[in-house]
Amino acid sequence: MPSGIVLAGLQSSSGKTALTCLLLACLQKWGVPVQPFKAGPDYLDPAYHQHFASCPSINLDSWMMGRSEVVRLVQKYGTGKLGLLEGVMGLFDGASPVSDEGSTLELARWLDWPIVLVVPAAKAGRSVRAAIRGFQLEAGADRIRGLILNQVSGESHTDYLKRALADLKIPILGALPRLPELQWPERHLGLQAVSETSLPDRPSLERLAEQYLNLDQLFSLVSQPEQYSVSEVIEIPMRPSCRIGVAQDSAFHFHYHENLEWLRHQGAELVQFSPLEDSTLPPALDGILLSGGFPECFAEKLSANQSMLKDLKEFIEAGGSCYAECGGLMLLADSLRLLNGDEYPMAGVIPGTVSMTSRLQHFGYSEAKPTNHQESWRGHEFHHSKWEQETSQANAWTVTKRNRIGSRLEGYRYRNLHASYIHLYFPKAAPLLSELFFKKEHV
Repeated sequence: MPSGIVLAGLQSSSGKTALTCLLLACLQKWGVPVQPFKAGPDYLDPAYHQHFASCPSINLDSWMMGRSEVVRLVQKYGTGKLGLLEGVMGLFDGASPVSDEGSTLELARWLDWPIVLVVPAAKAGRSVRAAIRGFQLEAGADRIRGLILNQVSGESHTDYLKRALADLKIPILGALPRLPELQWPERHLGLQAVSETSLPDRPSLERLAEQYLNLDQLFSLVSQPEQYSVSEVIEIPMRPSCRIGVAQDSAFHFHYHENLEWLRHQGAELVQFSPLEDSTLPPALDGILLSGGFPECFAEKLSANQSMLKDLKEFIEAGGSCYAECGGLMLLADSLRLLNGDEYPMAGVIPGTVSMTSRLQHFGYSEAKPTNHQESWRGHEFHHSKWEQETSQANAWTVTKRNRIGSRLEGYRYRNLHASYIHLYFPKAAPLLSELFFKKEHV
């Protein structure tokens, strides 16, 4: 198994992403080959990783993928490199309120990587010791190998916390004040997209990491990556047999790297296009992938691009294959209504209006069973909008929320369109994606 470190948090918004980027910048400077990973269902944080690591960050989701797939991905991308895994939410948070299933801790155990716990310390006193001690006991002996205190108020505060935590025998590997360089703008789904954010340059992050972190002690937790060929774990794509247009711009960019790699391996040539900027679809497409993103932030511009909306509708009406997730579903609706009441016409393929809401509509892991398949697949939802016709028009599949009783019909299936709020990991939902994109005859 490749070596690596897990950066976990006491809770969400502990500062995990910023610290991960600090370390990625340092490793680049030191010439250490590094592979970033992100725990759980997240599209935004991996883009920040990629910006500073100059390579794709790979999602590891123990609940959606299973152990064998997680190990495969770590071996595929992490062999010969130092793995840096950013956790999701708090260390124990995942698919279940009563077990480690789907949590950062589960991944750390599977990979046998040491955990560095990021502690939000802005207003912390001695009471934070009890929280850390609880994490230490719950995670198991010697699993948590270091602490990083985030947003301390100064040297005296740092000294106080070091004394308060001394008897825990966990090395404190750094203490960061509130740094403006690391205060990155957020949106309702998490961090704002990288393409819309002014980030510090890599040398600036290197300097901050060297100033506030004990890097030698931190990286002494793991062995240096072995330098050997990884040809045996690299999959060779088949000769392209179909051409799929992939929406990619500021409005649509929620892609798992491995989802796109899976499409390529099945024989797809992937062609990027922008529903925001392009007036027409790319020529000679066999299918379209409309991912999630933030169409609500660009509703007026998307609506004004009538030639693109017309192309999308005509492609689907003619029987073209299209898979749309979340933001993609919103784009294909009759209209999109914003929180302020403004309503904008969209592609008009899916009947009715999608309305933005101030509250999360659905959040977390789901089991989804397509209406035309016997098996079900695992996915997740996270959206602040609702399709107002769902109760009367939904027909794509039956969704059961994790740890909840009951189910609901969700999504919209029409000709060779499958649109849904559910986000899937394609290698684990291969029958559905194969049916849409790679079968000569569609059902």
